[in-house]
Amino acid sequence: MPRLPLLAAATLVASATPAATPSGCVTPANETCAGQIVFETADLPYHDSGLIGCVNDVIDKPYWDIFYRYECTISGEHTFEMCDSDGDTYIRIYTGGCGWADGQEFAVADDECPGSPPNADPRLTVQLEAGTTYYWIELGTWRPDPPWGDPNLPFLFRVTLDATCLGDANVDGAVDTSDMLGLLAAWGTSQPAYDLDGDGNVGVLDFLALLAAWGPCP
Repeated sequence: MPRLPLLAAATLVASATPAATPSGCVTPANETCAGQIVFETADLPYHDSGLIGCVNDVIDKPYWDIFYRYECTISGEHTFEMCDSDGDTYIRIYTGGCGWADGQEFAVADDECPGSPPNADPRLTVQLEAGTTYYWIELGTWRPDPPWGDPNLPFLFRVTLDATCLGDANVDGAVDTSDMLGLLAAWGTSQPAYDLDGDGNVGVLDFLALLAAWGPCP
């Protein structure tokens, strides 16, 4: 899906390990907190892909990272995941501000996706509350001690609001045509919102489960 407009006003967190951009590294638009990509509940299920960043932007061990901000308008359990990304990836979610300098770490995930390790990608489900609290999301790849790991590795990022009933991917209180169209668009992927039988692949069994659940949620 196309990226949404970037948030203009945000505080850039100074890096504890300033470094020149590695040679040949392509700097993503959301390399820093100030360039974070903003999405909201109406955009879920949210999918993005691209390249992890070129420098470390949060005070901590040296990591390659990029940033998002999620505006939660519906309370509920949300799933964040980077399954099938390259490298050893992680997700951190902050409240109140971007990074440890300006916010508080709310949740962290690493190695929960099927096949991790060696796939070593994160997935977590957390309860988020609608309102004025915003959730700042740092995606990154571990950058070990020298020799440094590779920057700019390809990633996949997905966020879903868990359904009120099985098959209700858009959380509108019913399993209907929009959920079916979403499942067909996700065919052959591992998108959690449409993987109704939990086997890691959206396919025929998920389609049949959706048909069995058709109608208003109980």
